[in-house]
Amino acid sequence: MNIRVNNEETAGFISTLRQYLSKGITYSNAPLLAKHLGAHADGDMARFLLWNPVISEAEKIFIEFYIPVSDLIFDKPDQHSNVLYYRFEAAKTGDFAVVAVENLPAGNRQQFGAFYQYECRFSDGSKKTLRDPMAWSLPYGIHAPAELYDTKSVLEERQDTEYYKKLENELITNGNNRVGPSTNLLELHAGTATIDGTLQSLAHRFRQIASNIDNKDRLSAEEKNLIGFDAIELMPINPVIEHPEHHRFWSVIQTPEGNGSEVTVHLRKPTVNNWGYDTPIFGAGAINASILSTGRPHELLTLIETLHNFPTGPIKLVVDLVYGHADNQALDILPKQFFAGPNMYGQNIDYKNPLIRAIMLELLRRKMSWGIDGLRVDSAQNIIYYDAEQDQVLHDDEFLKQMSETTIEAAGVTYKPWMIFEDARPWPRDDWELAGTYRNVIEQQKHAYQWAPTIFAYNTPYNYTYWVSKWWRIKELMSRGGQWISGYANHDTMRRGTQANPDTINVNFLLGNSLKMVMDSAYNNPSTTVLMNAFLPGVPMDFLQALSNTPWSFFRNTDAEYGIKVAAEEAYFSEWQITDIEYRNTRFFKRLKNFGFQTLSDLRRFSRVLLDLVDATDYNPGNIAKLLNNFDFPFFDEEWTVERLNEYARVWMADVKEYCNVDLHTDYMDTRKANFNLQVREYRLANPWLNNNFVDGDFLHYREPVNGTVIFYGYRKNPENGKELIFLANMEGQPRQVIPSKLDLPVGKPGDWEVAISTPSVRAKKIDQPIRLSISQSILFEKNMQ
Repeated sequence: MNIRVNNEETAGFISTLRQYLSKGITYSNAPLLAKHLGAHADGDMARFLLWNPVISEAEKIFIEFYIPVSDLIFDKPDQHSNVLYYRFEAAKTGDFAVVAVENLPAGNRQQFGAFYQYECRFSDGSKKTLRDPMAWSLPYGIHAPAELYDTKSVLEERQDTEYYKKLENELITNGNNRVGPSTNLLELHAGTATIDGTLQSLAHRFRQIASNIDNKDRLSAEEKNLIGFDAIELMPINPVIEHPEHHRFWSVIQTPEGNGSEVTVHLRKPTVNNWGYDTPIFGAGAINASILSTGRPHELLTLIETLHNFPTGPIKLVVDLVYGHADNQALDILPKQFFAGPNMYGQNIDYKNPLIRAIMLELLRRKMSWGIDGLRVDSAQNIIYYDAEQDQVLHDDEFLKQMSETTIEAAGVTYKPWMIFEDARPWPRDDWELAGTYRNVIEQQKHAYQWAPTIFAYNTPYNYTYWVSKWWRIKELMSRGGQWISGYANHDTMRRGTQANPDTINVNFLLGNSLKMVMDSAYNNPSTTVLMNAFLPGVPMDFLQALSNTPWSFFRNTDAEYGIKVAAEEAYFSEWQITDIEYRNTRFFKRLKNFGFQTLSDLRRFSRVLLDLVDATDYNPGNIAKLLNNFDFPFFDEEWTVERLNEYARVWMADVKEYCNVDLHTDYMDTRKANFNLQVREYRLANPWLNNNFVDGDFLHYREPVNGTVIFYGYRKNPENGKELIFLANMEGQPRQVIPSKLDLPVGKPGDWEVAISTPSVRAKKIDQPIRLSISQSILFEKNMQ
């Protein structure tokens, strides 16, 4: 293995770099620099470029390699593996380190490549390890060496080239080079969508479904919940923060003796539990190793290929990206030049630094280069900068435009992604819920889509009067929702729902006899499904946990500072989403039971007390522990300490994450509701004109006076082919009898109408006959076209 530095190639690399830097780093040359950052494999040659201002302060900088001697078994929880160690001095030029190395093994679908990191040596004898924030692959997390990965050769073997040929024809026909919007959308969290919680297992699940469809085999309820969509949106898949004590997945056992020496490394499979929004930005071009079965980034490509080749029609893949903040852990692993000061989630990114701006766009381009179709930008209103002349903090709308203009090449086809922005400006101003238009980005970027107000976190459809209190937002959806992501269930709405104290709100128990039934019905509601998926404009989005009657809550095991507080804030989850039946189930809450919570009532009592103590002490863990030890009715015999509280938080998060896994709730899935939901989604796919705004003559009203029941009724007509629809639903309240032909609906001849969709328990067939609608029941009539 003749691994050596190629001095000629390195010198040429330095020469090119110095040309770029001859006039300093500017907005025009920064993208060229950013494109070269990281590690790039090209045949037998690998080029490495690292930027970090620490480099200019160092006397020397070295690059270290760890090359696996044999195949790594990535899914093995704990292992020791032998690697060959090499170390070479890199060339310095300003804040950059450069080196070209020959004959390094690069990772691909089948194998791991060389792992690498840098070491700076200073004149005082001190050392500092630097790692690559631009890496393509981080199999052992953000605190381990990166992997040299040959993305180019992997992408050359992609199996969905026909999809891109068709896309190219569509782009030519449409006269632009941007992927168009989907008709509907499914949001899912890869870590809880399957029992394994990985991209590979998710791709395998879709391949199983595809095979069943091809063979005309019956689909299960859980399989039906994944189809009937023409786009899937993954919650963030970038690397996330890691617990400083519990998440060290790589450690070198011996001190290397020199180049070619064999050393042992202790490896642990990454087990980071997180929604994905706690981002360090570091490694954002890579994939969170905790959602990889094999540690190979191509698992994302396999999922994309599977979706693009789906037998019922191509399914787009949209990914969620967090660029509105960096978690505070990023301060320890990124240069300080990345940051523009603290915000409520961590740190603002300094988008006015030309190189940082270019790096963020380059990281985006690298992630999208897998062939991703669309991008959802989380909390776009937090992408901001300070303008000294105006003495104001302004939204960086120009950067949002630059994100949208990112050009991707896949299978030889260049395109720009479908762009979705979550932008709630003027949040966090006190009146943001009232003042937010949810159109700020759309008005500047005519192609863009934004999240609708109906799908934001503050929506709680389990409260009485919800549907009349939000009527003004529903009216906005009718007239201007064509470029909104609509719907009512997502990762935020369900979580916020379970955070509410049920004692202080007016719970609509007509939705169910228990809090769990209420929650399940509120976010998987047949009448709302018909309203959003078969009548109102926008791109309706569903959430997998909601469709599957699977609980959902916030979880992360990555926080050493606020873990106790975060766990405490989920106190009411045990009341909204857990009953004695689930708690007694030996499948669930094993850790909490071993911790000492043998009954659900014990857990609920402790959860409420802990939440109260977090508030009472202004989150002082030491004081919380003291107060718990002084209770007249103590929680267990063992003394509470800060460490024990942190242990409780870790146990809580681990059990909750497991409890939120969809595959563990297949026994509870409602087959009739799954069939109905799929029917409604397929109706939307067959009628994409519904995504457009209401036109003259279209309307949606609610019956007045309300008299204890909110009855929605409406009419739409397709302006192109004349198809007419009439919609009725009991959104909330007591059962009521309705005769559609006696409402102000353009019925005309009753015999011309037939039922297109009705909730399973509605038996009505004729539009001029009385229809009894209980809560959550609805019906959609379609006029026969002559």
